[in-house]
Amino acid sequence: MYFYDKLRDLRKLKGFTIRELADRSGVSAAYISQLENGNRGIPSPEVLMKFSEGLNVSYSELMEIAGYLESQGVQCEVQSNPVNLRRFLRENNLMFDGIVLTDDDKEWVERMLTTLFWKERHKQEEA
Repeated sequence: MYFYDKLRDLRKLKGFTIRELADRSGVSAAYISQLENGNRGIPSPEVLMKFSEGLNVSYSELMEIAGYLESQGVQCEVQSNPVNLRRFLRENNLMFDGIVLTDDDKEWVERMLTTLFWKERHKQEEA
């Protein structure tokens, strides 16, 4: 299977049109269409990074599909310590669907998560 087939499959799996992927990634719809039709070569690592963000897939996976990285074969799960999401939200520049979040946006997300987990915690306590 060629890169363009895999890109199209990933886009469709996520339920995006070419236009939606263009909006989410910042890569032109014309270029995406040319890629998916096999009329362009493998995109640069910089374009793959944009696709990674637009499709919400790992950059290394796209780099591997494109042939920039060798296949690791068996995927090993890396155990790591959990990330404090509240601190992560506060201390990082974040983007969602191609939109950079402002401090107000991040505060709103934090409040929504606090509410969500408060409700879940109280449901479990009542059970």
